[in-house]
Amino acid sequence: MTADAAPSSDLIIISAGDSGYFPLLTDAVMSVRALDPAVPIGVLDLGLLPEERDRLRALAAQVVKPGWDVAFPGRDRMPETFKAQVARPFLPRHFPGYETYFWLDADAWLQDWRAVELYRAAAGRDRLAITVEIDRAYKRHYKRPKLFGLTLPWKSYRQAFGWRVADRLGRNPFANVGVFALHREAPHWEAWARIMTRVLQRTQFFFAEQIALNYAIFADGLPANFLPAYCNWAVGDAAPAYDAARGLFVEPHAPHEVIGVVHLAGTDQKNKIFRLDRLDGGTVETSLRYGESRALYNASRRIAVP
Repeated sequence: MTADAAPSSDLIIISAGDSGYFPLLTDAVMSVRALDPAVPIGVLDLGLLPEERDRLRALAAQVVKPGWDVAFPGRDRMPETFKAQVARPFLPRHFPGYETYFWLDADAWLQDWRAVELYRAAAGRDRLAITVEIDRAYKRHYKRPKLFGLTLPWKSYRQAFGWRVADRLGRNPFANVGVFALHREAPHWEAWARIMTRVLQRTQFFFAEQIALNYAIFADGLPANFLPAYCNWAVGDAAPAYDAARGLFVEPHAPHEVIGVVHLAGTDQKNKIFRLDRLDGGTVETSLRYGESRALYNASRRIAVP
C-alpha cells in the first residue's frame, strides 16, 4: 500500500461492531494492521460471537464490551448496536491510557497512513480533527436544493434540539463522526457527553451522537480542524478514481490525492460494484470493500514490480 508507519504507544485506533458488521469490522482492522503491525487497536463489542472476538484478538485488537454510559428513557429497549453512538464520547473510559484516540467506523478502512498522521497533528491537544461532508466532487452539492432547506443536518438538529436551533445551524454541513481524532485532555469529551445526554433525554435516533458533536462545534464553538474529504471519503457521494500505477484509490479530480480513508457509509455502498475511471485511461469495475479490493491492488503490484 503506502508509507509504512512507525509503531506508536501514544495512539489508539478504535472501531466497533456486532456479528452483522463483523466482515466489515475485520476489514477495518486488517487495513490498519497492513500499514502498522504494532499500533494499538480497540474494538467495542456490540454483539460479537466468541469466535469473532478471538479473530480480532488474533489481530492484536483489544476487545471491550461497553455498558450504557448514560441513562436515558427507553434505554432497556434499545439494541446493543446503539452503544456505538452512546459509547463514542467515552472512549478514554473504555480504553484508558492513551494520548490520542482515533475513531474509524467499521464500514470505513484505512488506505494511507498519512491520513492518521494528518488527523493526529490536526487534533494536537485541544482540537477535534474531523472531516466535513464537503468536496468539489460530491454530487450533493450539484443537486436541486431540498424543499424548504430540509437537509439531513436540518432534520437532525430539529429532532435533537428543536426548530430554533435547526433554523440557526441546519444549513451547516455535517462534520462526519465516522472518522475523527481527539486528545484525551481535550475539552470536547465532556461537552460531547453532556450534549449527547441532553439529546437522548429528548429523542433516541441514529445521528444522536453526531448531531451532539456538531452542536459542540457550531453552537458552543469548541475548536476543530476540518480536514479535506480525502481523509474520510464518502464513496456514496463520489466514486474515487483508480491509480493503477500505485494500486490506490484517489480523488476523481486533479490533483488526484490518495484517499486516506475509504468510507462505505450507506446501505447501498457496502456491496456495490463501482465502475471507476483509471488515471491511465479506461475504467475498472471493483468493490470498494477492503478485502475484495485487495485482488485489484495485488494485480497492480504484480504489473508495477517486475
